[in-house]
Amino acid sequence: MNRHVTSLPIPNHLKTKLVKNGIESVTELKNLRPTDLIKGGLPLGKISELCGAAGVGKTQVCMQLCVNVQIPEVFGGLGAKAIYIDTEGSFMSNRVVEIFNATGNLLKQNFNLNNRNELIKHNFTIDKILSNIFYYRCVDHVQLLACFNNIKILMEKHPQIKLVVIDSLAYPFRFVDFKDSNSMTMKTNILNNIMSISYELINKYNIAILVTNQMTTRITRDVMSNLSSSNLVPALGETWAHSANLRILLSWKNSKRQASVCKSSYLPDTSIFYKITERGFEDEFLENDSNDTIKNNTNAFLNDSDFTNAQIKRKKFDD
Repeated sequence: MNRHVTSLPIPNHLKTKLVKNGIESVTELKNLRPTDLIKGGLPLGKISELCGAAGVGKTQVCMQLCVNVQIPEVFGGLGAKAIYIDTEGSFMSNRVVEIFNATGNLLKQNFNLNNRNELIKHNFTIDKILSNIFYYRCVDHVQLLACFNNIKILMEKHPQIKLVVIDSLAYPFRFVDFKDSNSMTMKTNILNNIMSISYELINKYNIAILVTNQMTTRITRDVMSNLSSSNLVPALGETWAHSANLRILLSWKNSKRQASVCKSSYLPDTSIFYKITERGFEDEFLENDSNDTIKNNTNAFLNDSDFTNAQIKRKKFDD
């Protein structure tokens, strides 16, 4: 029996911290080292989803995490590898180089390193970073499903992989006519197969899976007034919405970028404003907010979403 951590004979505040960081069962707990228990970040063993319209920075976060997952263990990282499944053609290796350089500078600053020799000593070099990102380009839903079957074999050869990115899951289905019932059935079957393989990989290798999703317009009609209204919602429907363990919405509000936790079993529903600058992915300080309030809200969100220290530069390709 896989016992839940809330049933353990430990103080309540420790139970709360474990659940908040995505550790819900005894099985998940016993496989962790002491150093793992003090880390936040994108949770291993779960599917996380980034939703948002074009231009909010979904792809930038994905590329940043492909670098972050490779930070050597001596510097608090996993020293792992990543798979990047690109369905939109938005991945750019030169952007990864920029992110790597910024991350290296941040590590030098945080660990008081005089130069990059210590990083090179631990194989944190641009050649290693690029070679440790296994890149797949999928142009349709058929290739996407074939890719997922292929990465099962790749994972067996490279168990050091700890992050799988699908950017984006919705895009391959955009040009399929789902008015046809057969097409809808096909879409459902493909998504179910992808989810089945995802959880198979999660259970076997304890990896993190990050999926980006686009927004679509939902039309609703009020029964009483017979008036229609529309609003933007994440694509792929309700069935997919129940598959992700963590859903984060990136959006615009009053010309400011906003990141919001929409669904999580261990995080409260919270939002922060952010900006993309030369220094990276940073807080957007508002004039009517105190610095302490913003700092607290940011920590509550970022510590469990692995956006901390993201070095993102605003470019024309920032999504």
